[in-house]
Amino acid sequence: MRSIVPLLSAYILLMSLLLSGNWILQGLVEERSNKLIETVLACISPDELLYGKLAGTVAVGLTMVLVWALCAAGAAFVTQGAVGTFLRMALAPLASPWIILVMLYFFLAGYLMVSMILLAIGAMSDSMRDAQSYLTPVLMIIAMPFTIVAQGILSNTGATALKVLTWIPLYTPFTMLARLGGGVSVWEIVGSALTLALFIAIEFVLLARVFRASLLNAGQKPNLAALARLMRRDPA
Repeated sequence: MRSIVPLLSAYILLMSLLLSGNWILQGLVEERSNKLIETVLACISPDELLYGKLAGTVAVGLTMVLVWALCAAGAAFVTQGAVGTFLRMALAPLASPWIILVMLYFFLAGYLMVSMILLAIGAMSDSMRDAQSYLTPVLMIIAMPFTIVAQGILSNTGATALKVLTWIPLYTPFTMLARLGGGVSVWEIVGSALTLALFIAIEFVLLARVFRASLLNAGQKPNLAALARLMRRDPA
């Protein structure tokens, strides 16, 4: 029962990313296709555009999650009887400030990590069809292990698989959020948090280069080799 809220937070992170992913891509693709991006870049730098879109995306996502959390907390304390008791027991892990901080860190880190990937995809796409061709495999890769995580948490099995996924940065936020209700050692939390932070820092450097180089390259759909070259080269 204590694992319900942590597992639900991992599910909410995944669902909110799926919802906001289309918003990110649609906005950026429309700016590119309508030639609005040239006007925007005449006023601000590509880096300012990138950070502004990241901040806006994260703010929308966190607001959406905050509303859900307040509704759940309100239901737990207003509802009477067995349902209310069940909800209060499920929310018991949130009584620890440490758990709350850890959940916020991994939720925010996961949002930043995936949002950066989505912005890079949007910068390379001239239409939503192009964007979907990139987005579909990326989201499949990200969401594929979630079934393993959920089954492992609910059935209390697959501890080895969960520990392995914890140390793969792409899956660290989802796995750690889901595992917090079952007890995770401090060293594992700190170690995975530092590994994830290092991965996000490297991701920002590489994908920011792709974002800056691709904003004005309409009609050019890069392949893997071209994408690797963009990551190695920081455009002026």
